[in-house]
Amino acid sequence: MNGANISTTANTDWAALKPYRFMIFALFIAEITGSFESAMIIAVMKYLIEDFGDPALVGWLVTAYLIVGAAAAALVGRMGDIFGRRRVLLIVLAIGVAGSLISAFAPSFGWLLAGRIMQGMTGAILALCIGLVRENLPQQHVPMGIGLMISGASVGTAAGLILGGWIADNYSWHGVFIASVGFCAAAWGAVRLWVPRSPLGANTAGIDWFSGILFAPGIMLVLYYVGSIAKLGLFDNTGLVAFTAGMALLAYWLWRSLTAKVPLLDVRQFRNRNVLVANVVTALVALSSLQITLIFAILLQSPVWTGIGLGVSAFVSGLAKLPSNLLSTFAGPLSGWITGRGGGRMAMLLGGALAASGWVMVYFLHDSISTVVAILCVISFGTTILFAVGPTILAEAVTPDRTSEVSGMLAVVRGLFQGIGAMIVTSLLASQVVTDPASQAQYPTQAAFQLTIAVVIAFSILATLCAFALPRGRATASATSA
Repeated sequence: MNGANISTTANTDWAALKPYRFMIFALFIAEITGSFESAMIIAVMKYLIEDFGDPALVGWLVTAYLIVGAAAAALVGRMGDIFGRRRVLLIVLAIGVAGSLISAFAPSFGWLLAGRIMQGMTGAILALCIGLVRENLPQQHVPMGIGLMISGASVGTAAGLILGGWIADNYSWHGVFIASVGFCAAAWGAVRLWVPRSPLGANTAGIDWFSGILFAPGIMLVLYYVGSIAKLGLFDNTGLVAFTAGMALLAYWLWRSLTAKVPLLDVRQFRNRNVLVANVVTALVALSSLQITLIFAILLQSPVWTGIGLGVSAFVSGLAKLPSNLLSTFAGPLSGWITGRGGGRMAMLLGGALAASGWVMVYFLHDSISTVVAILCVISFGTTILFAVGPTILAEAVTPDRTSEVSGMLAVVRGLFQGIGAMIVTSLLASQVVTDPASQAQYPTQAAFQLTIAVVIAFSILATLCAFALPRGRATASATSA
């Protein structure tokens, strides 16, 4: 197919989405809201630490959100499959409004954390949006619609970092939570107005509700342990108790899910080769490319005398990430278009090759801000393609009544392995350090940095090679077993 034909086909695909533009816009705003709430807290960490004085305590505003969001994604996604995704999405957005209001006017840190925990429910928004896309769009346009939802995540992250930072600099951290109220309320109104009512799912008789409920505290306890390792170490008693209890609950949930006639969360979906591949790729990308913010923040902000650092401020470091966030808004629809035309295998190979190439480049080239910004764009573009193709593969591999459930499980895998990846990256960077004589601050050496990047490259290549386990061409939407 030549360039003119590709352009004509792409334009035709965009024109076909026109009747659904208001619905897609509403879901796009909802996904921006979820990503904004995830990123905004990073922009105001400095001011929260100044007010509350304890960095470890303030860190729980990030950790608690991620833990609740990961645990909620699969369970809330399944609730959407059963009780109607539009209805459940409206409830989640309403909880987001309430949580943001509580945090905005919190009289103490306890209230601030409580509101932040409620905001964590918005971690289920993407899974619900993916289900609504499949529910309302013609099958041939579902991949591009899902790609647009993934792009909304990039826009929301950029808004959280830039807008959140501007509000905090000029007003206070309270203002960021007020902005979150506005985002949630606007998304609620748009979904209420423009997204059609969802049909109810299958008959709920016989569903093993107990096993599904056990999944949430089980995964939360495991994620608590993973998130506490950096502060408390691998062998902290509290962390080990949480990990043991969490694994016990998950083991029991796994047994119940495999033996129940109608499990609430059906682990048997992983018998489907495409479902398994999408989750393995997500885990490998979470271990590698999703560590991009952590790795590049250290690269950009470490002093020049360390041999790897560029010595810029935190603000400039954030601005350096902005072009890649904006460019990635085009990667989601492109991934959907490629998947719709040639299948998930082709899109996954392209995204994986781009991301891995970017990491190889940064291994050798990291001596100027302009070079780093360009490489960030390559890695982010490839990573977004990978993340857009995963939910599309899942949507085509399972029956419609399980779409949000498997998309939510994908979010759980991402959250768990992103936490493990952060632990690996932090340990590798700390394997060889140099100390600033004046401040006694420690920074990774060039050898430690390159070792870390080499491990990331290996995980990225593995993620790309997994694409060969997928069938050629598009999977059929009814392919529920392999």
